[in-house]
Amino acid sequence: MKRIKMAFAALVALVAAFAAPAAMRADSLREGTDSMTAKVEIAELVNNWGFYRDQERWEELSSVFHPGGTISISWYDGLHEGFVEASKMIAASGTALLKHQFGVPSIRVAGDRAVSEVNVIIMVRASAPFGTVDTTSYARFIDMLEKRDGAWRVQKRVAVYEKDRIDPVDMPALPPALFEGLDQFPAELRFLAASMKRGGIELSKTVVLDKSEASKALYGEADAWLAGI
Repeated sequence: MKRIKMAFAALVALVAAFAAPAAMRADSLREGTDSMTAKVEIAELVNNWGFYRDQERWEELSSVFHPGGTISISWYDGLHEGFVEASKMIAASGTALLKHQFGVPSIRVAGDRAVSEVNVIIMVRASAPFGTVDTTSYARFIDMLEKRDGAWRVQKRVAVYEKDRIDPVDMPALPPALFEGLDQFPAELRFLAASMKRGGIELSKTVVLDKSEASKALYGEADAWLAGI
């Protein structure tokens, strides 16, 4: 009888030893699945923003951000709701055609918070007195996101600008006058900024340039956001 009790106790201990890791593995698997699901939803959200903006689907564009969410780009810094309204006016003016091309976002998830970073090419076709030009800007969007009421939305987006270029569309070469005064703008987006100024839009004072102190601070803010600080 004593040997039976000892054998039973050993069996219970063995089952317990295997049960705990199994539960831990299940929790780990569930967390991994939740994280992957979140990343898929966030990647779709990031891509949809560009699609909705380019297609002028304003109501759907508004739904990508939480109410009170903010966006900081070359020409605008403030509430996303205000950005949508300003974008409507720019679109209605018919002065430029806009296209966003996104890469695959790098996403970090921590519970109900996430940080996404994605490469974006911003292409603008605009008319100038000397002809039609294409301006191409290379940048990154850094998004701080939060899941509320079961849905991921962007709380804050900041664009970081790397470089840009300008090309003629309906003329053999760009006129020398186009390159005058470019040194007043940051090198990372001088052609975009000059094109904006010709259209009556000023460069935002909060614009973030690649490898700048502002970009370093932004990464620190994103890390703090993910940590819930």
